[in-house]
Amino acid sequence: MGSCQYAEIIGLGGYVPPRVVTNHDLALMTETSDEWIRSRTGIEQRRFASESQGTSDLALSAAQNALHDAKIESQDIDLIVAATTTPDYYMPGMGVLLQTKLGCRPIPAIDLRAQCSGFAWALTTAHAYSHNPQYGTILVVGADLQSRVLDFSMAGRNTAVLFGDGAGACVIRTITSSSKQPHPSCLIDHVMGSDGSGCSTLYLPRPGFAQDQSCFIHAQDIKDKKTIPHMDGQQVFKHATTHMEQTVRTLLDRHNLHINDIALIIPHQANRRINDMLQDRLQIEDRKMVHVIHKYGNTTSATLPLAMLEAVEDGRLKKGSLIITTAFGSGYTWGGNLIRW
Repeated sequence: MGSCQYAEIIGLGGYVPPRVVTNHDLALMTETSDEWIRSRTGIEQRRFASESQGTSDLALSAAQNALHDAKIESQDIDLIVAATTTPDYYMPGMGVLLQTKLGCRPIPAIDLRAQCSGFAWALTTAHAYSHNPQYGTILVVGADLQSRVLDFSMAGRNTAVLFGDGAGACVIRTITSSSKQPHPSCLIDHVMGSDGSGCSTLYLPRPGFAQDQSCFIHAQDIKDKKTIPHMDGQQVFKHATTHMEQTVRTLLDRHNLHINDIALIIPHQANRRINDMLQDRLQIEDRKMVHVIHKYGNTTSATLPLAMLEAVEDGRLKKGSLIITTAFGSGYTWGGNLIRW
């Protein structure tokens, strides 16, 4: 009897900081209201990290929870794939900090920058590495701490109300199984894409080395608010709905699947209106869409694992479930994963 190898998710964990920031709290910081935010985004609250926490600290807690769920130790990890837009330092990346804080062996730790598509891309990357016998157990982490780069003035209000801090992680292990086994739990397929022509519709221009700037960052850059995110919301909305739908349909088409074959769609949590439009275009029931944006806001690379965790805890994501993730982020980047849970 022959055997096959599969990359299976064996552990899942998440972490959000304890500080809850409601829409009413934001109304004390900028000219907004609970009704204004809810009607435009679906967000009711989000979490902000404490002054003593860095992005790698959020990642550490999520990773520890995933390791506990997988019933393994940090010494069992062969590779870390870490996705973040907001690393502790410009260099080095977050991955090596996480590796040290976890107490891992001197294993490779890869940092991946795909913004809100980060976790989908990290799963894709981990799956590719899982075919190498050196990397039988891989930790995948998405963590972001956006609260420190938000502009709560009227100029930045539309972006500032969207984001929260958080982290999510999963452990992937290569499983050798009988080729006769039907529908094993595994990562099945992935989509990744990018279009750099959309860069300036959602970006944080400084610090950086672009064009003929005389230095890495200048005091005037801070005054000009070049160190905070800038977004053209209408353009991002249009491209997000298009590419997230295309990602789902590509995965369905590749595997001769119908949308009714999918137990859950787990979309990136950027805006409830984006996900509602995605649901309408795919024509799926409410129970098949996972939403956590009302609780956490947009946690960037952490939204997908936090949504997975929510679905596990509420009983909708069960072993054997066929699910699709789909995400869109700055870059533009987009991606998704077809997974048998």
